[in-house]
Amino acid sequence: MLFSQSNCLRFAILFCVLFTGNHGMTVNTDSNVLPFPWDKMRLPETVKPQHYDLLIHPNLTSLTFTGVVQILIEVEQDTRAIILHSKNLKISKAQLLESRHHWDLQISEFEANEQIALFADGFTFEKGNHLVHLEFYANLSDSYHGFYKGRYTTNSGEVRMLASTQFEATHARAAFPCFDEPAFKANFTIRVRRESRHISISNMPKLRTVQLADGLLEDQFDTTVKMSTYLVAFIICDFHSISKKSQHGVEISVYTVPEKISQAEYALNTAVTLLDFYDEYFDIPYPLPKHGECESSSVDNGMHTLQSGLKSCENGYNCLLLADLAAIPDFQSGAMENWGLSTYRESGLLFDPEKSSSSDKLGITKVIAHELAHQWFGNLVTMQWWNDLWLNEGFAKFMEYVSVNITHPELQVDDYFLEKCFTAMSVDSLSSSHPISTPVENPAEISEMFDDVSYRKGACILNMLRDFLTPEAFKYGLIDYLKRHSYQNTVNAHLWESLTNICTSDGLDSGRLKLDGFCSKKRAESPASKWFMEDSVDVGAIMDTWTLQEGFPLVTVEVRGQEVILKQERYLKGEKSSTNSSTSSFLWQVPLTYITSHSSAVQRFLLKSEKDVLYLSEKVEWIKFNVDLRGYYIVHYESGGWDALISQLQQDHTVFSSNDRASLIHDIFQLVSIEKVPLDKALDLSLYLSKESAIMPVTQGFNELVPLYKLMEKRNMEELENQLKGHLVKLFKNLIDRQRWSDDGSVSERMLRNYLLLFACVRRYPSCISTATELFQKWKESDGKMLLPTDVSLVVYTEGARTDEGWDFLLEKYKRSTSPSEKWMIKAALSYTPLTHKLQWLLEKSIEGEIMKTQDLPSLVVTVSKNPKGFKLAWEFLKTNWAKLVKKFDLGSSAISRMTVGVTDQYSTREMLDEVQTFFSSLAQDQGSGLRSIQQALEKIQQNILWMDRNVPLLKAWLDSQSMIES
Repeated sequence: MLFSQSNCLRFAILFCVLFTGNHGMTVNTDSNVLPFPWDKMRLPETVKPQHYDLLIHPNLTSLTFTGVVQILIEVEQDTRAIILHSKNLKISKAQLLESRHHWDLQISEFEANEQIALFADGFTFEKGNHLVHLEFYANLSDSYHGFYKGRYTTNSGEVRMLASTQFEATHARAAFPCFDEPAFKANFTIRVRRESRHISISNMPKLRTVQLADGLLEDQFDTTVKMSTYLVAFIICDFHSISKKSQHGVEISVYTVPEKISQAEYALNTAVTLLDFYDEYFDIPYPLPKHGECESSSVDNGMHTLQSGLKSCENGYNCLLLADLAAIPDFQSGAMENWGLSTYRESGLLFDPEKSSSSDKLGITKVIAHELAHQWFGNLVTMQWWNDLWLNEGFAKFMEYVSVNITHPELQVDDYFLEKCFTAMSVDSLSSSHPISTPVENPAEISEMFDDVSYRKGACILNMLRDFLTPEAFKYGLIDYLKRHSYQNTVNAHLWESLTNICTSDGLDSGRLKLDGFCSKKRAESPASKWFMEDSVDVGAIMDTWTLQEGFPLVTVEVRGQEVILKQERYLKGEKSSTNSSTSSFLWQVPLTYITSHSSAVQRFLLKSEKDVLYLSEKVEWIKFNVDLRGYYIVHYESGGWDALISQLQQDHTVFSSNDRASLIHDIFQLVSIEKVPLDKALDLSLYLSKESAIMPVTQGFNELVPLYKLMEKRNMEELENQLKGHLVKLFKNLIDRQRWSDDGSVSERMLRNYLLLFACVRRYPSCISTATELFQKWKESDGKMLLPTDVSLVVYTEGARTDEGWDFLLEKYKRSTSPSEKWMIKAALSYTPLTHKLQWLLEKSIEGEIMKTQDLPSLVVTVSKNPKGFKLAWEFLKTNWAKLVKKFDLGSSAISRMTVGVTDQYSTREMLDEVQTFFSSLAQDQGSGLRSIQQALEKIQQNILWMDRNVPLLKAWLDSQSMIES
């Protein structure tokens, strides 16, 4: 019998009753309300799952599912109740299966904590192994998490259903009762019942399909390795697949809806290349055996474990390996690293050679690299708890760039890494930021950890550490970490230990690498290895300053002859002085790098204190710190330092690398925000951009300057707004005029072409308008059959979407297109239109989900909010539909955070601050009133107000002076 209980006042009594023995108190089983025997969000650590035998049967007609799970648990301490997770499941039967007796178990549920308790009158679960049997049923979820329903429409108009899973972070409990915390690793044996018109895929290879009496089929999958519940996956669908074997014998398959299988080849080849790279780089073979000559052994209760199977593989048996990638039509996240069955948005996996752009190819390659890196970082070795999520996500984000740079050099992925750091800094500069490693308890708090701090800041500090230790030492430290902790859970300290003790570790003795003499005396004496060979270098002490406190340092540099005076403080927007108590308590160990006007050789200095001095061998005209943005900090140059750098940029900007030029642009504009540098000096630096052609400095210039007029668009400052827009067109005119309407050039050149031409057309630059209009008309006359250059297609579509007729034509092409890349570009163009009624239609249809997929709603709402004709619509839409959005996308999710901040971050008036504050303060706790993203949104508006109050007069005066110079 199921009891529901959410009264926290009963916890003190019930804890004594069920966990500390009978002290004259009993459970009143005749009562309609049974106290719940656990008062914490985290599960007890004294009961651990060893193996799940899971049967799932979805019905894609009624959109429901039933299931049976048998969980082999190890009880480490006698207890009266077993506590585990369950959410929105109706449990129809609960038993304890002992060798000679089956005990019926009672169930108590605590919905607020998504937990259930299993117990029986007068029964104690004694220390040892027990087998729990649970039968359950539920509706397939309407959201994008748990075990949820999906759909797609064929070219003939037929709607087909599917069911798939998304369990990270806390949603496995919505598919089957389980111990849904990452430290509770176990083996899983999964069976799926289905109709013959469908297939099923899961983490492991299918061993057999059994015909059942009622005409159904049961797919039985091999037992998984030991893993966390959030990595379990199963999909029931009618997908087709293509397959290829890697050099290391891994059978890789890509699954997608039948009509898009021709777009799967690029992903398949890319996955093969990347999996081979990771196998070599980590010196650990991809660890999922496929059933063949490699057999598993049986253990207690007839369960199967993969551990002996793994050993057989290592002992030379012909053990095949499996890795599947699936493109899911309805998928809210970018991708998910389920072990052996990674899942993706269609746009993140499918590449159409005729319609996908160079940007699409780069994005698909990076997302595959990210998810496959997780097979080692996150799956093989998993963080102990979600507070250290960055050990998963920061590493995967970082490895995107390491792997793709080597396997796909033509994509020039290094050009885009620093943008990740700038994005992380924009969040990390707020007082509402959080440490990379920060305490979390409930599902909403856990969901909020999936943010730019965990992903992008995590990747940036790893990049800094790699540069500090040298890439070779860093790599060996990672290998040691992975080998020491395979199939286990870790905390930050485990990683720092491996990176500190590389040359004293015995964890690298096995495998292919064997350090190659890396720790020999000769290597130990080389400058490249001195960082970690010296006893004084403590990686943990250094990195704790980056992971256990929020924010990042502002390093102030003053050159006095051959002395360089250094000072560090926290960079915090809205703060003017380092004497402020909110910044003065922060201290980092900062691995500084620098070059000078006399030497391009990179020099290093570890800044450990608030102030320090370094000495140059000679006097210099300028000094540039944070070479190529290898460190996660920004730099202020005092006493003429900025003037010298600006002068050098104007004389010959190529003295600095493109990344250095981008970081100078970024840093000086950030310093304007805290009044360290006046706006006119930052604008003076930006003038050199008229001679720039590299993608990162150009796009960073846009990233700093375009938001200035976007603020004005929402304040009715049309004269100054148009003056700034005109200045930007003139600044980049020569570069815009050099762009060809083709797909020629390198990936970076092609992506920059799209960026510049889109800007030019939106800003109504005549030559851009005429070419785009002509191309759109020809494309329209061909009924969309004419192949446009893929890298300018978005520009052409955007120009066409300015009229009702063009917009309607694009919508029809969107409905019929089978290319995710093409659909994305058309959808973007539709949202850039100046036609307000069309924008409103887009928002309404996206939440309905019939024509425009609801999975794309978060990005669409944000895009419409940036449209000067749509920002009011987006804000009203967000307010009106907030409850629906929270239900659909989950409280605390990145989708909710993205909309909350994205829709409001260009407001800069006190009236809008009051309106935004009033709305969010009216929300109940379970509707998100305490979300970090709300604090970030309010803080950004406050910063915008301050910036405009301080700088509008300066901006107008500077633009006026420029007009006079140009005339």
